[in-house]
Amino acid sequence: MATTRLKNIHIKKFRALEDVQFDLGTQITVVCGKNGTSKSSILGIAAQVFSFETNPVADQAITNRTLTGDPFKSFPAEHFRFSEIYDIPGSMDVNFTVHDGYTEKDISPDLRLIQRKGSKARPVVRNNTSIPGKNTSRNLTHPVIYLSLKRLMPIAVRDKYEVKDNEYLTQNRAKFVQLNNELLNKRSTNATATIGTIKSAVAHGTNYDQDSVSAGEDNAGQIVLALMSFRRLKEEYPDYKGGLLLIDEADAGLFPAAQTKLLDILVRECNELNIQVLMTSHSPTIIEHIHSLSQKYQRRFKTIYLSDTYGKVQCLQDKSWVDIYADLMTQTIPTQDELSIPKVNIYFEDREGSDFFNELLFRHSIKQLTNPLSDISLGCGNYLHLIKHKIPEFTYKSIIVLDGDVEQTHNANSIILLPGKLPPDQLLFEFLYNLPADDDLWQNKPKYTKPVFDSVTRDIINALNITGDTVNLSEALSEYYEGIHDKTREKESEKLRKLFKAFYKNENTQKLLKLRTKQQNPWKRWIADNQQSCQKFKDDFIDKFRHTLEKGFGVEPGILGKIDAL
Repeated sequence: MATTRLKNIHIKKFRALEDVQFDLGTQITVVCGKNGTSKSSILGIAAQVFSFETNPVADQAITNRTLTGDPFKSFPAEHFRFSEIYDIPGSMDVNFTVHDGYTEKDISPDLRLIQRKGSKARPVVRNNTSIPGKNTSRNLTHPVIYLSLKRLMPIAVRDKYEVKDNEYLTQNRAKFVQLNNELLNKRSTNATATIGTIKSAVAHGTNYDQDSVSAGEDNAGQIVLALMSFRRLKEEYPDYKGGLLLIDEADAGLFPAAQTKLLDILVRECNELNIQVLMTSHSPTIIEHIHSLSQKYQRRFKTIYLSDTYGKVQCLQDKSWVDIYADLMTQTIPTQDELSIPKVNIYFEDREGSDFFNELLFRHSIKQLTNPLSDISLGCGNYLHLIKHKIPEFTYKSIIVLDGDVEQTHNANSIILLPGKLPPDQLLFEFLYNLPADDDLWQNKPKYTKPVFDSVTRDIINALNITGDTVNLSEALSEYYEGIHDKTREKESEKLRKLFKAFYKNENTQKLLKLRTKQQNPWKRWIADNQQSCQKFKDDFIDKFRHTLEKGFGVEPGILGKIDAL
């Protein structure tokens, strides 16, 4: 299903925000920060670029409404209150990157304040180039529901509050009650829709009704109604491209367990309904949970932290919870000594494995708690021998990083395999051999071109009789060993091993490996091209690290819980 996605927001200037830019997760993005850092303004900006009135391709009116009977859009007065003194033409300059599901294009419209004679300034989208020939000063077509803090108004102070029949809610009462019960951990059996100052619906039991529910229960009902509105839209609108749900202070009115459950529900509904959620929050529970998810699923989840600690508001993306907490609480972060976490020794088969490991965990904060011993190369067989004899250092007090081609590890808890099915030097050879000569990687400062690579690796190419533009090195090695007798196999294996190591340690190859840009460093390119297996390695390494600290050093679970934040 083609889906519309808000990919990036660049606020060149608007109120307290100046040159603030960040990417959004494809599913959930949480914006957090201290008061006065313009978190809610970001929700308003996101809401303003969309409307849901006309199908831009079919040029037909869209009549679908939410379950409260409202359009799938947020009007400026619902998310902005403009100052006649400060919010004037020229004071807002915002650029978006949006993937438009109707045309399958990435476009970059702008949002600016304009003012006509005798009227207040209003926000207008410019440069909407999704459909050639159409007016470019128009909102993108995409359904939006904006849940502002108005939803928290207590029932007792609402001017109007009365029961309203809702056919879809009646037909889907069980689903509405189920979601509410899951969110609030309750056993409600009934559901009632209400109108008045706020249009809502509440789940309740048989011993009380809509007049007795709390603001938190009413808030939960509004969130569930929004999700079910997108569900009905998906069922009824043939050109459904997903939706955008905006929630201001998503934690408000919800106890911590309900906040966690809200995220679980949103993740599930994002998957089922292709919706994108952008929320603000001060909640440690929500911030920590989304940050943790973002470490595993970097495209789906984002944490945007707005900080004015160093002057003007800065956008810090995917910061650790420790950093966010320290700034929110105006405290310093705990150091390694304060956490009483010892450094864990990391062993490798060779220098190539160490180099690959360092690139896999490049700038990862957990590295500060490790002691990589890159100069110690005992070899796979020796490590396995030491583990077999239960030597504590290698059995449960360290982590041994072996090459990806190791087949038998005896299920040792201290061993982790590098990504790929080949040793790092062979993996690098195969990757570079298969890159075409016009690839950007070869446009490097040391002039390590494809012909240079061929020259450096000529002995390997000749030994394995490699021809053509690409190679499957595993197959080439199998063919090479196929006719070799077992008695000479070890000798031939050592011969090839020396050829690959000579390629890796070659002066020119090392110049290439020292380049730091993702486009030209081959390890960074390989990692970017194999994100899933590399992310799995990182996740598995953190699990091994925690297990080593707990079993090998007796670190308490309470301290282990802080590792994810480092």
